[in-house]
Amino acid sequence: MTLSRSDRPYGQFPRGDAPEPAPTAETPRRIPLRERIVARLRAPLALIALLALSWFLVSAVQTGGLAALRAQQEQPTPAPTPQLAAAIYQHVAPSVVEVTASGASGEPSSGAGVIVDDMADILTSLHIIDGASQIRVRFSDGTISPVEVAARLPDRDIAVLRALSPPAQFQPATLGNPGSLSIGDPAFVIGHPFGLTGSLSTGVISGLDRAMSAPNLSQPITGLIQFDAAVNPGNSGGPLVDLNGDVVGIVTGLVNPAGKVFSGVGFAVTIDSASAGLGTPPD
Repeated sequence: MTLSRSDRPYGQFPRGDAPEPAPTAETPRRIPLRERIVARLRAPLALIALLALSWFLVSAVQTGGLAALRAQQEQPTPAPTPQLAAAIYQHVAPSVVEVTASGASGEPSSGAGVIVDDMADILTSLHIIDGASQIRVRFSDGTISPVEVAARLPDRDIAVLRALSPPAQFQPATLGNPGSLSIGDPAFVIGHPFGLTGSLSTGVISGLDRAMSAPNLSQPITGLIQFDAAVNPGNSGGPLVDLNGDVVGIVTGLVNPAGKVFSGVGFAVTIDSASAGLGTPPD
């Protein structure tokens, strides 16, 4: 028996390959507002983070540098070495003597001198001992000895004294080279101003090849070293010393206007000129 279409169950159709449904367009996903805000802020935030990191690194470097510098500054100061002036004094003072001269009339005069050789020869200023009948020197160890005048150089205001009873041990000074001096170099003077034995004064070389007139000389003394270390009565005849501790001159006087004492302008005979009298027979 053949079934008719009406005999088929409701909703049943002949079987066969059914066509695939046509694809439908996918609806785009709506991005949440928060994600959109984060996406827009991501680049500025990255730039800010980079700048902050750079600032932090620079600050760290600076802080570290300052800390290192502060630590270096706070390190214990090493034991101080003797200052130049103190070292100069210790080196030269044992060679400096006090010269005292007296005569039949008039006030005794005094000044300084410096030992310059192994025979205890002493260079000093001629005006200290000129016309004296008795001359004595006191060495740094306290020994007092009479002296004889070994040479006179009137045109340079220089006298060479030889101690007759020097101490068993004495220290000659080292003679330097005045030709190596320059204006502005340190200058040191050791003497006995106003009887204050073993005094040190310091300054600089103020001029070279100067000339100075002296009351007892017909011609000015030339070729002098000018300096500004303090000199007063009692410094004459003492050594002018350079920064190496070498004697480069013999103090001869100072500019003394209106009866003043130290005026900041002192003069010294160069040591090569002053030592020309060594070995000269007494006159």
